[in-house]
Amino acid sequence: MPEDVISALASRRSISMRRVVRRAGLAVTTGIVAIGAFFMLLPFVWTALTAHKTWKEIHRLPITWLPDNLLNLENYRMLLTEYPTLRWLGNSILVSTVAIVSSLVFCSVAGYAFAKLRFRGRDLCFFGILAVLMMPFEVTFLPLFLIASRLHLVNTYVGIIGPNFMSAIGVFIMRQFFQTIPNDYLDAARVDGASEIQTFLRIALPCAAPAIVTVAVLKFILSWNSFLWPLVMAQDESMMTLTVGMQTFVQLFIVDYRLLTASATLSVVPLVILFVVAQRWIISGMITSGLKG
Repeated sequence: MPEDVISALASRRSISMRRVVRRAGLAVTTGIVAIGAFFMLLPFVWTALTAHKTWKEIHRLPITWLPDNLLNLENYRMLLTEYPTLRWLGNSILVSTVAIVSSLVFCSVAGYAFAKLRFRGRDLCFFGILAVLMMPFEVTFLPLFLIASRLHLVNTYVGIIGPNFMSAIGVFIMRQFFQTIPNDYLDAARVDGASEIQTFLRIALPCAAPAIVTVAVLKFILSWNSFLWPLVMAQDESMMTLTVGMQTFVQLFIVDYRLLTASATLSVVPLVILFVVAQRWIISGMITSGLKG
């Protein structure tokens, strides 16, 4: 057999072996990710199924996964009629919406300034924001509460929303994204006579749509799931958010798992919908802003 034929056969065999190895590696990786996703979804599935169980079913031994009646909505009826759940839900929506709008305004302006403008102390200010980002909220909790108390903001919407007006992680994401925009685009707008505000609003901001959606989703999740600060600030039942209202089902000697799981399922639904709708923008924003894993 000629040498060129032998080498061609060997090359084809090598290519086919590489394909087999690549496909096997992809299959193993997919299997590992699927197993991880299964175990991550397991608690949510358990919570959603438990919300359809009766008191006897929840305390039944041995434990059963499926309720006797999947269409049992009695727990949701009790949650919505016997407790101010809709008021809690409205408070959560209000707090999250205001937090998103204010964070997008401040974070986009600050991110653009740190990325594209030159001023004295710029890097020092940015390092200060990074320091705040690395600081746990529990460290600043007491000073924030003392300030809110002296300003008579306890048990008010302003007091509850206050710490969420700004987001350090949002400033970081917006700055990282604005740095990817070529300066030539901005310089061209300035040459055409655009002011700095017009350059920001008409050139930089439209290009930052993925980063804006990423910041909005992250801020919504953080403010929606916030518990410690609303718990301390909301002293009346009518001022509670949904996450704070859920703790009313946890008493000293008994936990009403029916209403607790029903309210937990209700609180997760907006987050799931938001992520499913905006996942393409979230992934794009995280990649371009340097947050990829």
